[in-house]
Amino acid sequence: MLFPKKELDFSSPRIMGIINLTPDSFFDGNKFFNANNSLDELKVFNEIESMIEDGAHFIDIGAHSTKPGFKTITPQEELDRLGKVLDKIKDYPILFSIDTFNHQVIREAISKGIDLVNNVFSFEDKESFDLICSQNIPICICHQGNRDNKANIFEQIKIFFKEKKAEFEAGGLCTEKIIYDPGFGYGKSNFQNLDLLSNLNKISENRILLAGLSQKKFLQLLFESSENHLNDQSLSAGIIAILGGANILRVHQVKETVNLLKNLWSK
Repeated sequence: MLFPKKELDFSSPRIMGIINLTPDSFFDGNKFFNANNSLDELKVFNEIESMIEDGAHFIDIGAHSTKPGFKTITPQEELDRLGKVLDKIKDYPILFSIDTFNHQVIREAISKGIDLVNNVFSFEDKESFDLICSQNIPICICHQGNRDNKANIFEQIKIFFKEKKAEFEAGGLCTEKIIYDPGFGYGKSNFQNLDLLSNLNKISENRILLAGLSQKKFLQLLFESSENHLNDQSLSAGIIAILGGANILRVHQVKETVNLLKNLWSK
């Protein structure tokens, strides 16, 4: 796949490191914030450099929470958190993704040289859709379920992916630039999440698949252990996803994931 900064093939698993610039992040929390709730850019840049050194292929940066019951902030607040980070992304050799659903933020990120736009609401608003199509930039779309246990989750996801691909193709976007996220934890029951993880190959169909499994609480059911072990559960789930056809793992634990993949695939 051709990105603004460089081309990347997906013949082997790729790792996307997560940086959440949100004080209410379920994992990072206040990791990048000072006592006065101001963003500490030095901590962010140190994290970026660590992820690069640890072997990440992408870094996905977000400044707006999308967890259940998230608090909405204005696009300007989002940009204030992202500002100096976006100014520096061209200085690094790694690919950068912006995790946002605000078209104002998408526009600013593109102007700063972002390589991928990751939108959990799949560019539902016209402004974001038109912007992406006009810029022909790589994107990641995400399936949102409705927690209907009786629904065939695989058919739902395949229909959604096909419809979104057709929409973007009609809008002028090169559809080879679409990455597909089945949306683990987004509007799906625990059973559907586990079923999806166990049978990810049912939706692959030569698509570039991203699996966002890191720290997802439904994994406790699969491995029958407590929240304290979510790091290990996330690593194990990532391997299951790769074996099922996932091309990209979106993770908090870059070093551990990279080392595990090297150990498994080098034998």
